[in-house]
Order: sequence, then structure tokens, then C-alpha cells
Amino acid sequence: MSFEQEPSGRDQKRKRSSARLNRTSRRCIDWLAGGFEAQPPEIQHRLLHQSLARTKTLVVVVTASVLLATLVAVMTAAPWAYAWVLAELLFGGIRLALMRAFLKAEATGRDRNAITPILAGLASFSVLSAGCYQCVASGQWPLISMAGIALASMIGGVSSRNAGTPRFGFLLICILIVPFSLACLMSPVPYVSLIGLQLPLYACGVIFVMFENYKVLLDLYHSEYQNRRLAQCDLLTGLPNRMMNLQRFDELLGPLGTQPDMTVFCLDLDGFKGVNDRFGHAAGDAVLVGMARRLRDTVRPLDFVSRIGGDEFVILLPAISPAEAADIAGRIIACVQAPFDIGLPAQAYVGISIGSARAPGDGETTDTLLRSADRAMYEAKKRGKGVYVAYDSSLAEVVELAPAADADALMAGVSGKAGPGNRQFPLPLRSKSL
Repeated sequence: MSFEQEPSGRDQKRKRSSARLNRTSRRCIDWLAGGFEAQPPEIQHRLLHQSLARTKTLVVVVTASVLLATLVAVMTAAPWAYAWVLAELLFGGIRLALMRAFLKAEATGRDRNAITPILAGLASFSVLSAGCYQCVASGQWPLISMAGIALASMIGGVSSRNAGTPRFGFLLICILIVPFSLACLMSPVPYVSLIGLQLPLYACGVIFVMFENYKVLLDLYHSEYQNRRLAQCDLLTGLPNRMMNLQRFDELLGPLGTQPDMTVFCLDLDGFKGVNDRFGHAAGDAVLVGMARRLRDTVRPLDFVSRIGGDEFVILLPAISPAEAADIAGRIIACVQAPFDIGLPAQAYVGISIGSARAPGDGETTDTLLRSADRAMYEAKKRGKGVYVAYDSSLAEVVELAPAADADALMAGVSGKAGPGNRQFPLPLRSKSL
């Protein structure tokens, strides 16, 4: 028994060590790929794209590296030079393949793996640096000159290509410059040490330019991010607006409108005008902000809540059954019963009417589904408010959450002391057929 347990314990320890190593490696790569400050995911993805998805630049870098190694191999016929050529071809091909995979994942919306492209870049530049070091060690002026010119060009390209990931770019420049400069400083060849002094100073200037480019990129992406947010989000509640709702609708339905089991809610507040009239528009805004928060907290994480104007909201619920949709509608109506804090001694009460339509039975396009859900919502308004109506061509089946008789009085005002005009109304669930 002990013989069987010992390997198992060793395996578990090895797995834990491997997991810790993977976590540490991932944190290091994330740190390298990040900027100097934490950024929203969308901006971070744009910065990463700037560094890892520039195909033409990478093709030029790989071609120049292979050409340098080939010229050195032809001029020296040294084994290390031929090994350098093979290494450049290998790592250049790997980097191009990883970039294609990165772009393909980006185009299909899958998670983009930045770890392997970064590791491949580090390995490729290490090979180039080692080859240039050998050029200096050879003591031949033509090789030293070619290597110095190549490195000066490379660090300029790095500062441009990796402006979105300045830490990674800084490390690449150090990998290229430090070994070559040290080799020049230690070289017995006359005047080569001057190159070892000059190139690091040039590299520092390039690094400062890269940091400035990073700030420019960051300002540009932040401006685009804010403009997109203003165009797609409701500024008061932070919910997606009508335009974003229609875009999400099209994504869920697909080009042929074949998305199955998707339900659309159209929601309209009951008694909201009374709150505005009694307490002012600032109180109404507070109610809308609170309503947005309650809706997000009530629906599932995959559901999409948007405000399309005024006191009207739309919720897209993919992959849901009619019974589950009715249950969520019941939870929404129940949560709206609670009073809203509007920053005044009094508290505001509103209700909500919900109509739903289901794809593809009630419509296969955005317009038809929204029209069906809107009709069901107005039917809910007609039936006494605080009601959920599932659309049917004949409205033969209605799932209703009926308020008490004094609901309208509650929704027109707000709370104070307990009394018939300010009690929360019960919402018993009942189903009726018309």
C-alpha cells in the first residue's frame, strides 16, 4: 500500500509545483504585456494588437534577420553562422504561425493567447543577439558593421511595433543591445569600443521615444473608448442604449434569424410620471438608476439589459424556456415593489409592466420580435399594470402577476407612514385564459 501511495504523493507534489510555475509564468507574461497602468480590457486588447498583430512589420524583421545570418554564413563559412541561419528560419516561421493563429482567434472572437507569441519573440531576439555577439567576437570589421547596423534598425522597429507593450519592448531592446555592447567594449579590435559606447546611448533615445508613443496610443485608444461608450451606452444608467441593443439583437439572431429559445422582454414603468411630477426629474433619474441596478441583479449573467429611452427597457434572454422566462418576469415585478431611495425623506414606489415575445415563433427578425413584445407589454398595461403577458397571436394564454386594487395609488406616490395609500402591493401569480 505504501509503495502505491508514494508515487501518488510525488505526482501530486509535482502537479502542484507545475501549477505554481504556470501561474508565476502567466503573471510574468501578463506583466510584460501590460502597460504602466491598469487599463480596461478593451483598451488592453487594442494595445496588445498593436504589438502582436502587425504582419508586415514581422515579415520585414524575420526577412532582415535571416538575410543577415545568411550573409555572415556565406562570408565566414563558420558552423555557428549556419546554426544561426537555421535558428532564424525556425523561430521566424514559429512567430509567423503564431501571429496567424492570434489573428484568427481575434477574428472569430475566441480568447487570444499572448503568451506563446511573447515567448517566441523573446527567443527569436535572443538568437539574433547571440549571432550579433559572435560577429563582434570574430574580430572582422565587415561583420561588426553589419551587426551594428542591423541592431540599430531593429531597435527602431521594436520601439514602433511594441509601443503598445512598452515593458516587452524595453526587454527586447535590452536583449539586443546589452550583449553586443559588452562584446564591443571588450573587443581588442581598435575603435570597436566606441560602438559599444554609442549604441546604448542611441538605444536610450529610442526607448524614450517608445514610451512617448505609448502615451500617444493610450490617449488615442481612451478617446475612441469614451466615444464608443457615449455612442453605445445610456449615460444615466450605464446600460447599453437602443443602438447597442439592436446590435446585440442581430448577433443573437444571426443572419438567418435562426436563434432558438430566445425571449425578448419589453418593460415599461408604471407610475413613473407621478414620481417625476411629485418629486422632480432628479428623483425620476434616481429611480431609473435604481431600476437599472435591480434589473441587472435579477436576470441571469448571460441576459442583456438595455434602456431604449424614457422609462422603457428591453431585456434579451437567450436559451431560455417559457417557464423560466415567466419566473424571471415574476422576480422582476417582485423586486420593483420595494421602494426606491431618491435622496429625500420620502421613498418612491413604481410598478412595471412586461410583455415578451419568443424567437422564432413570435418573429424571426429584430423588428417583428420587438413589435410582438411591445404589443404584449401594452396588453399588460391594459390588464391592470404590474402584469407579465407572453405574446400570442390570439393572446389566448396570459401569465399575469396581478397587483392589489390600490396599486395605482401606490405607484402615483411614495411612502411615508403606513397607510392604504402607501403600502407595497402584493403580486400573487395566477394564470388565466381569455
